[in-house]
Amino acid sequence: MIKVIVVGASAGGVEAMKSFVEYLPEELNAAVFLVIHFPENATSVLPEILTRYGKLRASHPADKEEIQMGRIYVAQPGFHMLIKGSEISVVRGPKENGHRPAIDPLFRSAASSYRCKAAGVILSGLLDDGVMGLNAIKRAGGVALVQDPEEALFGDMPRNAISHVKVDTVAPLAGLAAALVELVNSPEVECDSPTPYEQGLDPTEMNVDRLRELEAAGRPSAYTCPECNGTLFESEEDGIVHYRCRVGHAYTPESLEIHQSDELEAALWEALKSIEENLGLSRRLLVRASDQHREAGMRYYTNKIEAGARRVQLLRNLLSQTIDHAVDKKP
Repeated sequence: MIKVIVVGASAGGVEAMKSFVEYLPEELNAAVFLVIHFPENATSVLPEILTRYGKLRASHPADKEEIQMGRIYVAQPGFHMLIKGSEISVVRGPKENGHRPAIDPLFRSAASSYRCKAAGVILSGLLDDGVMGLNAIKRAGGVALVQDPEEALFGDMPRNAISHVKVDTVAPLAGLAAALVELVNSPEVECDSPTPYEQGLDPTEMNVDRLRELEAAGRPSAYTCPECNGTLFESEEDGIVHYRCRVGHAYTPESLEIHQSDELEAALWEALKSIEENLGLSRRLLVRASDQHREAGMRYYTNKIEAGARRVQLLRNLLSQTIDHAVDKKP
């Protein structure tokens, strides 16, 4: 019998969640937890939207709020939402995959607290947030469900989940809801003995000892954290590679790549600015050399300006490619 259903989505997720909750019955003997990527300074009215579209009441939970069956809990922007036994924990911890709230912490906490009585659902989105968390649920004996990528507005997250996790069900939203209702109404079972995910504190809770354990379990990589510039430590679980720094920021490979692209774009803009400023000075010096009839100076600055113009064009082309890539991949 499933007692908690955790759902993660990103781009296209609001539309997916609106449709998903419509299919859930009023008498659902389970609690539903939703994470969707929102900017931290955004005001979320998603609970009101989901309450209007579905039969279950939705809300942003308070820290240490008691879990009630037949309710939908939505992570609020700027906070991770964790399941801690019979309570909900709302924490400001380090971002994961550049997001707070992120999907993986919620899924990990469901695996830790409910093991075989947890179900994880991945809906529409870009990149690969949720893969590690869904795998945690599977390793703990829970159930993994994924929206059909062909139905999803953005199929990257569903496809990444299917590629890396032994998913139990891939279906359109109506099929996912039907499968979950069947799981919730199935006979009570006893979970196996505690799994590696039953470790108490989550990395997002900023526990120093816990973070040191995770650091010791990984190996230093050649990459630095886009958030704090600290060393990223590489770990692997069931063939899924992921990275975490000393203070807890975490990334899966696709998310790390897109954040590195942001850093590359910033560096290219800085280089472009420096060359443009230098070209401006060279043009003024060319005018001065021309006024003074200094042939050697005129040739020098003319050549320098031509070479600078070629560098500017090269940088602008690189920037265009970098920006296009980021726009295509960002949630």
